[in-house]
Amino acid sequence: MLIEGSFPIDHLNPALKHLIHYGPQTDDVGLLDWFSMFSFERKNKHVKSMVKHGVQPLSSLANHVELDFLTRLDSLSSSATEVERERCSVSVRIRCHELSDREKRDMEFLGVTSFRDSKVFKVATILGVHFRCGEWGCRRCGSVITTIYRGVSRYCIVKAFVQVQGKVYALVTWLSPPIYPYPPFKIVVKVTMLTPAQQGLHRSVISVDKIDPCTVGVIPHEDGVHFYMLRNKGTDR
Repeated sequence: MLIEGSFPIDHLNPALKHLIHYGPQTDDVGLLDWFSMFSFERKNKHVKSMVKHGVQPLSSLANHVELDFLTRLDSLSSSATEVERERCSVSVRIRCHELSDREKRDMEFLGVTSFRDSKVFKVATILGVHFRCGEWGCRRCGSVITTIYRGVSRYCIVKAFVQVQGKVYALVTWLSPPIYPYPPFKIVVKVTMLTPAQQGLHRSVISVDKIDPCTVGVIPHEDGVHFYMLRNKGTDR
């Protein structure tokens, strides 16, 4: 500190040298936010207020959280159609898209019994997050979604959104199971496109209820085959 005071005002502060260590340290141990207690301290007072019996604090907290969940569920709309509409809205209709036999078969497996009133759309907003098909390969891509498949996070490219019988589904092309170059941290994800034969092992349609409401950044790998994925919030499972 004494050395800093001996330099002129317009001279670079020697303490700024610490900035060059932030990158390597973050690469070694991850973001400081993951390990800091700030978020815990902000919620500490709220958590204490939820404990009504100090003798058994964990049981009391669990009972309070369960009652809170039940109260919130009870406050939701009783109509499943209204809940679906609040969760997802579609726009920019595609009139020339014909559902394939495979897509119809996969949608029937999800409970669709008739395609008479089906409509295909290009854009969907899920819990406030905007998705748009046809942007794969662009600098800003809103066509990539994340979902949980067999207990693991997976990435897909949306080809279109289909609204039928009051529900919305996404027609997708699957990407390979994710590889994490910097374990155990699941921030940067490395994937590639599946072959047509591998695509056949997955359903071509998923319900929008299974889509995580977060946008994904896409960076092509220098090998021209792989892609790096980066979620704007949350982490993979």
